[in-house]
Amino acid sequence: MSESGILNEDLKLKIFDNLKELSTMEGNILGAAREREVKTILVTSCNPLEGKTITAISMAFALAAKSNYRVILVDGNLQSPRIHELFNVVPFPGLSELLTLKTEIKEVARGTDLGNLVIIPHGSDTYKKLDSFDPETFRDKLDYIKQNSDYVIFDAQSVSGTSDVPIISKYFDGIIFVVECEKTRWEVLQQAKERISSIGGNILGVVLNKRIYYIPERLYAKV
Repeated sequence: MSESGILNEDLKLKIFDNLKELSTMEGNILGAAREREVKTILVTSCNPLEGKTITAISMAFALAAKSNYRVILVDGNLQSPRIHELFNVVPFPGLSELLTLKTEIKEVARGTDLGNLVIIPHGSDTYKKLDSFDPETFRDKLDYIKQNSDYVIFDAQSVSGTSDVPIISKYFDGIIFVVECEKTRWEVLQQAKERISSIGGNILGVVLNKRIYYIPERLYAKV
């Protein structure tokens, strides 16, 4: 395994301050899954800058720190990757190398100061879109990552302006949308949801950013 990452201290303090609320996330996810196993979770948003990456990191921390699961956090946002910066690690080798070369997880993974949380940064800047990779290879590598963890949290691009998320979403056990409260219109979220659902993506629900709690999709639809 490559060098260990240390999460930005200010962000870490905020996450641990909210850990009590975040610790309920696992139960909410499993409840929304309706008896379906959920081990690989894609985190996306309708638009950029809605807090998607911070939500993905928070989910990973909640599962690893409070529930003591082995969690792999993957930076799948090849256009605007941030995880390597927030954890202060070099970005490559990473996901790109895992998808294009005969690379093992131990060669691209970074440990963290939270022992059972591992990160995989985005990797080489050669690739800017996940649809550059063979879909079957992506599916197989995701299964490979899953076999090495209890949970995989995948920080993806936002849905708008890209084909990445619709293409890969069907390979995940569940999808979480991050929505900035009082910013993203319901109609925009509905369009994004239909785009994912139409190709078989399993949408678990919505995280309202700048609110501390999680709302399952079946409840959000009634708001």
